Amino acid sequence: MAHGRHAPHHHHDHNPPPGDPGTPADPGTPADPGTPADPGTPAAAPDFAVLGATFNDATRALVGGLWQNAVEEGGQGNGSVFRYVSDLQSVQTGLQAEVTAGQFTGPTLANVQTVLQDITTAISAATASVNGGGTFGSVAAAETALHDSHVAILGIVNGDPNLTALATANGGNGFLAAPPALTDGVTAATAPHANLAEIGAIFNDVANHLLGGVNADNKAVITNDVNAVITDLQQLVADQPLLFGGLTGVHADAVIRQMQLELTYINQAGVSPDAGRASNDNILDIIDIVQGDTNLANMASQGGIAGFSPFGDSLNPTPKYLDNDAQTNFWANFIAQSNSLGQQANQLAGTDNAGAITTLINDLHSFQKTVTNFDAAQGGIFEARFDNELLGDTSTLGAEVSKMIEGLQTGNVALVAAAADQMHANSADVGGNNVPVTGGTYNADGLTVADVLSTATAPLPAVVAAPAAAPAAPAVAANAATSAPASSVAAAADHHSADDFGAGGPHHVEQHHHFEHVWG
Repeated sequence: MAHGRHAPHHHHDHNPPPGDPGTPADPGTPADPGTPADPGTPAAAPDFAVLGATFNDATRALVGGLWQNAVEEGGQGNGSVFRYVSDLQSVQTGLQAEVTAGQFTGPTLANVQTVLQDITTAISAATASVNGGGTFGSVAAAETALHDSHVAILGIVNGDPNLTALATANGGNGFLAAPPALTDGVTAATAPHANLAEIGAIFNDVANHLLGGVNADNKAVITNDVNAVITDLQQLVADQPLLFGGLTGVHADAVIRQMQLELTYINQAGVSPDAGRASNDNILDIIDIVQGDTNLANMASQGGIAGFSPFGDSLNPTPKYLDNDAQTNFWANFIAQSNSLGQQANQLAGTDNAGAITTLINDLHSFQKTVTNFDAAQGGIFEARFDNELLGDTSTLGAEVSKMIEGLQTGNVALVAAAADQMHANSADVGGNNVPVTGGTYNADGLTVADVLSTATAPLPAVVAAPAAAPAAPAVAANAATSAPASSVAAAADHHSADDFGAGGPHHVEQHHHFEHVWG
């Protein structure tokens, strides 16, 4: 869920905007030359909680590992490593100013000095982690040092009552602790997993180990954790189906599928330069799904255990992806089809119109296939950012289509309605995280391509598509006349030139599918 997925690697603008040239300073009111600025008075030290918020932003960027690309794609910047280093340098400068101002004394001063040493290590390790390991000798060693120094800083701040008070002053939530790792000696195989909170504690272990990236030293542990979450959550849903009805069930299924997707990113680490970006979006989105569903959030926090723990907020919104022509047509079709198919499913659910239901199920399968193929063909940051919404069985798309078909086949009207709601939310989420090639926005409520692009700055040429088969149900037929056929998504894919696909194609973020992605 691209949560408004997804994410990511916001690239902060550290340059203040230029002054308004139309409002010059008043030349008739010069400064008082008799009162010069005191050069011996340093600027006021920054607020510790504000520095903590900046550190939270760095923590979010670290999830899944830092990434760096030589060629910028879709307005997404060149990599999270720049954001991370910039954040830590800001915290470093601020803490040094606070030390100079005499803000800390005794053991707390010693702790801050240790934090400064760890920041120096983390900055060096961050750069080395995307450049072959540097002086650390290997990428694995650099990522380990990055993880350990970053987590150590959080431990120091949260273990010092004075620093904790400063970090949370005036409603602040700076230096928020990362999701905790399992206790020493406890593994995914031995950890309790009787409820969602206990399963969420294993997920927390995944999130903790992913800070800095996947490498030879932690790959096995992370893989075992992910497999345990998948298996245990599948079993919990099967054993207690009443806890996972309706939209909560759709969300739980999406979590399972996205954890399966995470296995792909684990195996791509060190091979694909975009694996870290993809993992970041995926893990943060899973947390958003759980925390954004009241039922799941309540089940994930019980018995003194808080599973699927959230990370701190980002400093800036995730940059929207700037689409090319083919991607713009794809999203327009995707949104229109998501809304149209959901509407048709709601009309047919619980009826005895077997022929129309069969036709619609076939359309849903075709829709999922063409969407998946388009996403996979893009590669790069596009796929890394939107896989968890679009990539077939390991995505939100897979969960919503599967549940919609289940509801249609069993006559479960409520389940179909929940799946249709999810389809709309998912398409609205990704649509909100993209900008049409012409500028403007996508109309998330559109039932036709024209409707979806009605809020774009200028219309695109019409995409030629094969006509849809007329559904058997009269009510559905009336709706089909205004909706984009499933085949039009495939037509959008066919509209690509060779340069649109692959690593050199449209290049390689978050309330997301159901909740706006505010990642980092």
